[in-house]
Amino acid sequence: MLSPSHLAILLIVLLLALVVFGPKRLPELGSSVGKALQEFRKASSSVSEEVRSAVSAGGPASPPAVNPSAPEIDKMPAAPSSEPTATD
Repeated sequence: MLSPSHLAILLIVLLLALVVFGPKRLPELGSSVGKALQEFRKASSSVSEEVRSAVSAGGPASPPAVNPSAPEIDKMPAAPSSEPTATD
């Protein structure tokens, strides 16, 4: 539940929003925020359902294939250093 300090902060934020946006603009702002939240929930549930169906249908994921022609890190030549050598 909300504590008294949380309620006070909420009231301050609401009053500030009323002052900044005005009484005419505040209802349409709330409506647009509600629609945005609804779209986010739809997209989120769609993605989670797609992941669930992919996991249940695909079984365990196989590891990625290794490309034998790709150079390995330890086989790559060292970068030339910019420090002066002893031959100066």
